[in-house]
Amino acid sequence: MKKNTLANNLIYYLFCGFSGAVIACIVWLFLRLMSFGIGLIWNTVPSYFNFTYYPILVCTIGGVLLGIYQKITKAVPDELDEVMKKVKRDKFYPYNKVLLLCVSALIPLLFGGSIGPEAGLTGVIVGLCYWAGSHMKNAKSKIPELMQTGVSATLTAIFYAPLFGLAATNEEQLDTEDTATDIRTNKLISNVVAVLFATGTIFLLNQSFGGSTGLPRIGEYSITNTERLWGIPLALLGTLAGLLFVISEKLLTKFFGKIQSSFGIIVSTTLGGLVLGICGTYLPLVMFSGEESISEVSKNIGEFAPWVLIFSGLLKLVLTNVCIKSGWKGGHFFPVIFCGVSIGFGVALLMGLDTAFCAAIITAALLGVTMRKPLAVTVLLLLCFDARILPWILLAAFLSSLVVGRLSRKGN
Repeated sequence: MKKNTLANNLIYYLFCGFSGAVIACIVWLFLRLMSFGIGLIWNTVPSYFNFTYYPILVCTIGGVLLGIYQKITKAVPDELDEVMKKVKRDKFYPYNKVLLLCVSALIPLLFGGSIGPEAGLTGVIVGLCYWAGSHMKNAKSKIPELMQTGVSATLTAIFYAPLFGLAATNEEQLDTEDTATDIRTNKLISNVVAVLFATGTIFLLNQSFGGSTGLPRIGEYSITNTERLWGIPLALLGTLAGLLFVISEKLLTKFFGKIQSSFGIIVSTTLGGLVLGICGTYLPLVMFSGEESISEVSKNIGEFAPWVLIFSGLLKLVLTNVCIKSGWKGGHFFPVIFCGVSIGFGVALLMGLDTAFCAAIITAALLGVTMRKPLAVTVLLLLCFDARILPWILLAAFLSSLVVGRLSRKGN
């Protein structure tokens, strides 16, 4: 009996590893297609003519196309939190529009949306996990595990961060009835196996064909007692920026909800595209997901005025919500990280502090507000920042998540 159980577990773990590899291939292909499309629309086409207001034109067209597509197909990607809530509530996630969702997730990214790819891809992968559970023998009972494994593998492949893939989903108990230690151990092992296979697959694909390697590194630290004294104030500043994100999210949810109920999705997405294009014309840093902009700002920081960096970061926090709530559905991880880095660089230039230290503290606090998972924030930011400031990153993320948690309880 034990031999059969061991064999079944081994087969299941191999299946999880295979799933992680397949998910990594899907993510890699999606990101490659996204990169090609962005290059075509934003580099190749503008090279043939000089038009100052090109972003306004392209983003508005993108909004019209996106609205028409969503109205016809009814395929609208869910954000990561929405995916989790639907699964917990319905014990199911629809998979009949997986291919349509891929296109719907790709369009706003191609047309310069201030969003990340993780939200659309997560919904696609979770849908595929439910499809596999419904069509494969003896897999139905494993659907919650498969879904959590799929989310872990997806986040790992997008951010090229195995620890983040595990940490970001370890608090999502999708099957609350399974509390036995051996069951939780099996879930952890299946997650680890899927994440390792996803990481290896992405590495091989990038080495063979090229591709994104996640967030850029930000180094060259010179941390003195002056920086340490500024640690808590910087964390509080990042917390305030995070509250700006949360407040704008609530206000824009109501605003675009009224727009969509009164005028329809096409007007909403078009308006979102118009706002994006206007902002992007005068402050290009606020467009796109943000990881490439982090590299640009980091390498050429002396070319930017402090107020431009600070204002770009604050504006992008609001603009990300404009995109998401108007119908340009996507994730907020990449944009929020850029906002934290941009604000941190600007503050460092104004105050004469170490740029990387300021960026790390403010970004950690900002993510602490939006994610409320200090451990996940810490392992994610280790991709960008040196381990020497890990305690400061963890402190800022914990402090900000604690503050916003208390404010939420008081609000309720």
